[in-house]
Amino acid sequence: MEGKSWSIFRIPLPIRVVGFLIIGLALGLAFPKNTFINYVYISGTYFPKTIVTFAAFLIFNLLAAAMAKMMLWHKEKAGKLFGLILGMYVFMGCISLVYCTGWITVLSDVPFTLPGVEVPGPAAWAKQIGHTFANVLSQQPLLQALLGAMFVGWLTARVPALHRVAYGFIKMGDYILWFFKKLLWYYPIMIGCLAIGIPMKFGMKGMALYGQAVLWVMIVTCVWVMLMILVCRLFTKRTFGQIMSYYGTVWPTGFGTGGSYDTLAINIISAEKDLGLDEDIAEVSIVFGTVLNKNCSTMSVLIVTIIVCKLLNIPISLTEIIMLIPPVMILGLESPGIPGGAGYFMSPIIAVLLSAPDQSVFVTSFVTVFSGLIPMFSTAGNTTDDGVVGCFLQDRFGHLISKGDLEGAGTATEPAIRHQEERKDAVNAN
Repeated sequence: MEGKSWSIFRIPLPIRVVGFLIIGLALGLAFPKNTFINYVYISGTYFPKTIVTFAAFLIFNLLAAAMAKMMLWHKEKAGKLFGLILGMYVFMGCISLVYCTGWITVLSDVPFTLPGVEVPGPAAWAKQIGHTFANVLSQQPLLQALLGAMFVGWLTARVPALHRVAYGFIKMGDYILWFFKKLLWYYPIMIGCLAIGIPMKFGMKGMALYGQAVLWVMIVTCVWVMLMILVCRLFTKRTFGQIMSYYGTVWPTGFGTGGSYDTLAINIISAEKDLGLDEDIAEVSIVFGTVLNKNCSTMSVLIVTIIVCKLLNIPISLTEIIMLIPPVMILGLESPGIPGGAGYFMSPIIAVLLSAPDQSVFVTSFVTVFSGLIPMFSTAGNTTDDGVVGCFLQDRFGHLISKGDLEGAGTATEPAIRHQEERKDAVNAN
């Protein structure tokens, strides 16, 4: 039998991203003034600039679709289960961002306020954040699209006469995600092109800051994972052996794929086998988590924001970081679970909130830094957190959930349908 011909596309996507990233950094460092290499770098900026141009349209449709889908497919079919899971993931997302902010005060030299700005009291500080957010909201279409999409998605799903509009948003959101998934082959190439600009424009400073970003993300996410292991052991019925078996399977899988959806099947199987979750509980909690939970990605977003601001000499304070928490948490709930997805869809909003002088440069720099090992550490943390939520759901709230709730929720999402086909392959692989 004739063997299959070798193709670069047979190499896992995260490995390709890291490879092109290294090549790009090396080219920028070796040929900082080469005209052709500069053109290669510029070619990588076109796609992120296009994202910035259409960011309001993309964010509005994706978030409206996500809100409508949750209301139509989950709220009615999953009953109280949806509220429990959503509440747990929102709570986890909030706690993780506060935790990350604490780490930022330890790892970085970011001041509480910018120099020359008077340090306010707690009430004045909260008022200042609210005033800044309201001012930006009144002037920036992206923030208006963010909040407007949530309201429109909720309204179209809530009012029966508008259900056709809701399904239209869902279909448009599916098309947008389909388009981005079809372009995943280009993602490593784009990262390689953009990576040229880090040493070319910023020299060794850019290289050092990228390494610092990876180190900080590794510290923050890995310590978070260890804390979640401890929480799971202390507050659920799982033994350390069960927990470590689950983490030993899912964490490296999430790290290797760099995408939550790609880890879904093995995550469900390991949750059932290693954590002892009921099949219905495992499917529901982990499928919902794959869609909703990006808490480690949002922590990485805050860290990368600081690094990019240092790279571009944009002043930033801890007050502004805290101001970013609500929109980043909201965006985390709808950010697609594809490698680097958080960088694409969150960076335009962050550029607006921080009043970046050149939003296109901010976004291209952000997408470049939010690549390579950073999405891999983020995904590994995201996916394993889903299993911990499943343990809490089964141990603490299992008596509140009826079989009908589980059956309704288990088939409510597209990933749940898709994973059924992947499940057999994953079982055979084990």
